[in-house]
Amino acid sequence: MRPFCVATIGVILGIIIGLYLKSIAFFICIMIIIISIILKLKNKLNSCVIIIGICFIVFCIYTLMLENNYTKITKKYDKQSITIQGIVVTNGNEKKYKTQYEIQVMKIHNNNTGETEKRNFKVLCDIKGKKNEIGLKFGDEIIFSSKFEAPYTERNEGGFDYSQYLKTKKIAGSVMSKSENIRLVGQNKINILARITNDLKKALLNKTYKILPKDEAGLCAALLLGDKSKINNDIENSFREANLSHMLAISGAHISYILLGVSTVLSYLKIHKRWAKTFICMFLLFFMFLAGGSPSIVRACIMAILNLVAEMLFEKSDTFNNLGISAFIILLFNPYALLDISFQLSFGGTIGIVTFVELLYNIRLKRKGITKRKDQEEKNGKIQGRKYSEFTYKILIYIEQTTIMSLAANIVITPIMLHNFSSISLVFIISNLLATPIMGICLILGMIFLVSLIITPLAYVVAFLLGPLLKIFILVASFSSNIPFSKILMPTPKIWQILIYYLIIIIYFFKDDIQKVYPKILDNYKKIIIFLIILTLLPYGLAVIPINKLEIHFIDVGQGDSMLIITPSKKKILVDGGGSEFGTFDVGKQTLLPYLLNKSIISIDYLLFTHFDSDHCQGLLTVLESINVKNVIIGEQGKECENFEKFSELVKLKHTNKITVKAGDTVTIDKECNFEILFPDTDLIKQNILNNNSIVAKFWYKDYSVLLTGDIEKIAEEKLIRKYKDTKKLEANILKVAHHGSKSSSIQQFLDEVKPEIALIGVGEKNTFGHPNDGVLERLENLRL
Repeated sequence: MRPFCVATIGVILGIIIGLYLKSIAFFICIMIIIISIILKLKNKLNSCVIIIGICFIVFCIYTLMLENNYTKITKKYDKQSITIQGIVVTNGNEKKYKTQYEIQVMKIHNNNTGETEKRNFKVLCDIKGKKNEIGLKFGDEIIFSSKFEAPYTERNEGGFDYSQYLKTKKIAGSVMSKSENIRLVGQNKINILARITNDLKKALLNKTYKILPKDEAGLCAALLLGDKSKINNDIENSFREANLSHMLAISGAHISYILLGVSTVLSYLKIHKRWAKTFICMFLLFFMFLAGGSPSIVRACIMAILNLVAEMLFEKSDTFNNLGISAFIILLFNPYALLDISFQLSFGGTIGIVTFVELLYNIRLKRKGITKRKDQEEKNGKIQGRKYSEFTYKILIYIEQTTIMSLAANIVITPIMLHNFSSISLVFIISNLLATPIMGICLILGMIFLVSLIITPLAYVVAFLLGPLLKIFILVASFSSNIPFSKILMPTPKIWQILIYYLIIIIYFFKDDIQKVYPKILDNYKKIIIFLIILTLLPYGLAVIPINKLEIHFIDVGQGDSMLIITPSKKKILVDGGGSEFGTFDVGKQTLLPYLLNKSIISIDYLLFTHFDSDHCQGLLTVLESINVKNVIIGEQGKECENFEKFSELVKLKHTNKITVKAGDTVTIDKECNFEILFPDTDLIKQNILNNNSIVAKFWYKDYSVLLTGDIEKIAEEKLIRKYKDTKKLEANILKVAHHGSKSSSIQQFLDEVKPEIALIGVGEKNTFGHPNDGVLERLENLRL
């Protein structure tokens, strides 16, 4: 029995119940205790059940306590004026107009109630200004006042849950301050090991960025020190789309090269093996803290240490038990690590390699008519001697091993990637074949480079060799990400579909073992697999069957507008898509596309661009670029802009049908749905030309209507009133309020003409435009919606 593997099963189940079934978690724990007592009385309670049950109950209660603590903090302090006394526990991440620090809270004072209490949690603190101007250092104890902001949960169905993400970092919320409002009350208020590792890492990073070019330095920092804060976004995306993200996260392969390097040095110094292994264990513990302690780093280091300890004790190391121990330790310190994509991919990839490499290798041998590894080795020897040179033979073996390892890892991690990124790569074997040897050389040279930083001139010599290799590594990732089918967008699978996928894999690969317990399974396993595949794909088939139901979804895209309409005939229409001219956040890629893929939408029938302001069209441009779009609807353009130029290029490149509309046109969607175009006329408004010539359209479903108004302002609303006075053409059941509720729109006469039952406003929380305007809200309230 592998006790820690068994224990980890209980741990994971307990955390899941504690997170997602809070209301019945205690009832489940009581039921487990009752069932255990019954089994004990019947002498059917074995050690596995005991271990799983104990770990389940302990970690379920542990998770519930943590959830309760986070909930108390957010409820008690959200939007409250507070004074925090805490310690700076990061060096600060410099952004465009601010620097972000993590603060370990010691005391917190509620300025509204006067209550002070000791607390132990972290907050993200955004301070205006550059790092060198602010002057805060790791370990500084500070006091400052601010307003506490609780992190948002998923804003759209299946969207990113920022609060859960922060919990994986043990962070409860965020605050903002100015450097002049921060009072320093102490320095070096943190343990000596943390100070030493932080100072060393900071020195290594500073010298790395000084010696190597920016892009190469960012990659080097990620590969060797686990610091991805300054890696170029385009480079990181290239690695992700080429299925090479695992190479940017320090894991087993990286630790193997580090072990090789350290062992070689100790062997050269003729250190006794036992002392050498002891030193390596201590070094790995130190490196684990130095590299940031992410789940992938901790897993790899703990497993390496356990292997070395087993060797020193002349015991056989068990990989699965080591995996269980490392998972148990990580989850003991933070149960929310289970939600960390780094944890899932690191453990998933390792389980895949350990479980399936041998199985895939044996399947390959059977297809070649070879039943024993010895027969294969003899055959390889003959092939090597007769057909291939030694070099060619080694290349073929490398291709075979890398292919099988890549396939084995992807058997487990593919559904994890799909669930988190809604995409798969069909060229992961090619990208890994190209990148693996380069990564190995970069890691070896990189370690030499880090050591050589002690002598700066020597570091420049090593950098002369390392820099070009890192550049080649980046080019390989970029090349691989641009190969056709390197990134295929797919519908986001649900948890139950992922579980069925793993069940299919277990039945297929372990059917012989299952047959020993259930003898009839072998005869029917193909039928069972076919049934499970059909069950998994069934929702996608049902999604195209027409039903007598109209769906209208207003999507939260921040400071912008976006609306998805799904007609009873399953036509899909997307009206505007949000966006921003400021910052690097891509609302299309990070909000709109994930929302659509979560709804299993990989094709759009109509995109309607009300106008080409960034906060309405940028998300749609990403959709147009990324998935199949059959038709686009636009109005006459009184002014060309950068967004419209990009739109025109994409329409031409994708051969998408373009429909240009004006007042009086009708766009028929199906028998029951159409767009009645009310505005603009051919005589365009010259004032604020983009906003005031937005498409104003009424979407009709039978006798139910939605009025879409884009960003029109008072001048356009008055023109619409004159044009459609006494015609009831402006009347609608739902009004999408113009220009995010700006004071320049939604005049009383226009609202009186529309007579909406429901009014919806698309705004970003804490936006700097003052949207929605209080006067607009008052006018809408007076309508008694």
